[in-house]
Amino acid sequence: MLIKNPQKYFSGPYIIKDSGEYIREYTEKPLIIGGERALKAAYGQLKEALDSVGITPVAVETFTGFPSERQMRNYEEQVRSSKADCIIALGGGRSLDAAKAAALYADVPVITIPTVAATCAAWAALVIQYDDEGSYVGRILLKESPRLVLADTSVMLRTPRRYLFSGIVDTFAKFYEVRPVFEGDPSMIHMDVAFHATKIAYDRMEKYTFTALEEAEKGIFGQAAKDIVDSVVYLAGFAGAFQTQTGGYCFAHPFYHTSARYPSTRHRMHGEKVAFGILTQLFLEKKDESYIKEVVAQFDRYDNAFTLEDIGLDRDDDELLMRLANEIKTLFTHVSWSAQDIVSSMKAADLLVKNYRNDR
Repeated sequence: MLIKNPQKYFSGPYIIKDSGEYIREYTEKPLIIGGERALKAAYGQLKEALDSVGITPVAVETFTGFPSERQMRNYEEQVRSSKADCIIALGGGRSLDAAKAAALYADVPVITIPTVAATCAAWAALVIQYDDEGSYVGRILLKESPRLVLADTSVMLRTPRRYLFSGIVDTFAKFYEVRPVFEGDPSMIHMDVAFHATKIAYDRMEKYTFTALEEAEKGIFGQAAKDIVDSVVYLAGFAGAFQTQTGGYCFAHPFYHTSARYPSTRHRMHGEKVAFGILTQLFLEKKDESYIKEVVAQFDRYDNAFTLEDIGLDRDDDELLMRLANEIKTLFTHVSWSAQDIVSSMKAADLLVKNYRNDR
């Protein structure tokens, strides 16, 4: 069993503007990479923090597109040519992953500053690689997690609700995916720990999400906001820190990664596609339909109860759905269900969401 976690994690309001002393422990000449919205939201505060400790970035690069091999290698070359000693990455999962891979290739540390609570990418010693068009290529295991993670609740809770809700459902997925692995062999201590971490995150998000949002609208970023951000970044990231063969990927994330190869689905965020993957997984597990309907209702509270059409897939195109199911099995060999069972479960999930909407 191999465990990879950051050296330091800080969360709370206005962390970025007070981060100079933390960052100075790791860099004197950073390359900064961030998405356009992330730089607008956070770079002013970051620059102020860096100026306060005499750090001048070698460059500030705006990330667009997907974390592809080309993007990663371009940033690696910038690190080498500028003699940067660290990468500071701001943004969501794509920009953070591109920066983490570039740091791996250039053999420098990386500091992550998530600006949306949409995934646990800021924590994970893992990169999801795509091609330039947005199709899933594979996973890159990193030598280490980011050295420092700065999760600023006053930035992350100001983003549109869609981003937060996507991140919450993606974190719910960690619970739903770890649970069957844990139940299959509860003697594995790392799965016991991972399961209980995801359960804590699940319970905190269910209890505090809407309180955190109501307070954020008033400019308050208190314990509720911290609990939500810590659940999405820290607890979900920690649950995934055990890099073993048992994993916790089950089905929902394989569905996301594989469906991302279909351009018609790319209007949907990570957690939104994962949400449909969870419902499909529950049918594959043969959970009682009344229980799955409760999960649909739960997801609906977070605007994440979707049909196949919502995801960008045609329910009536059996050839397409079978191709998707076979690709899931090819890309993720641990998925043991048959392709036909996967297609049938996708259709069952689709129908249940449609019936739920009609009954509301």
